[in-house]
Amino acid sequence: MINGIKLHPPFLSPNIKVVNWLPQNDLLAHKDIKAFVSHVGHNSLYESAPVSNAKIAEEFGLGIAVDHETVDAQQLTDTIERVVNEPRFKTEATRISRLMKDSPRTPLEKTGDWIEYVLRHGGAQHLRAQVFNIPWYQYYLLDVMAFLVAMAIFVVMVIRMIFGYLCHVCCKKGESKAKKE
Repeated sequence: MINGIKLHPPFLSPNIKVVNWLPQNDLLAHKDIKAFVSHVGHNSLYESAPVSNAKIAEEFGLGIAVDHETVDAQQLTDTIERVVNEPRFKTEATRISRLMKDSPRTPLEKTGDWIEYVLRHGGAQHLRAQVFNIPWYQYYLLDVMAFLVAMAIFVVMVIRMIFGYLCHVCCKKGESKAKKE
């Protein structure tokens, strides 16, 4: 209970733990993890595997995508059991894990390297995104909008001049016929 609110619904199995928050990286790194059910948010996929959405994860053989709008409890249970029991999912997850962990330096060492690099180069301004170096009117695309408006005005003026010329030509033909008669 937290603040008088019971977090563990009575219908859940006692081996299910309900908490407000867990460090997802630590949970995914646990040796006994068998399956990861996710809403496929960016962080969930990035932390579990370097793919951008559920369909790509499925193509890589890392999981099975289900439609959250149509899935029922039985289909979800069957899907989870399939991921847990089919060895190809574990094999692929292990392979991707090895690829992601294969680095000559630890994350802490890499962090130290980058801090030292930034200090050596006085802030490393050359690594900043170029969006910080453009004028405000380019950032808000005002130059592009001004160009598009100018082109639209130009096209309208050309069309108006063409119609004006055509009307002038047509009116002169009508006048010359009327004078001859």
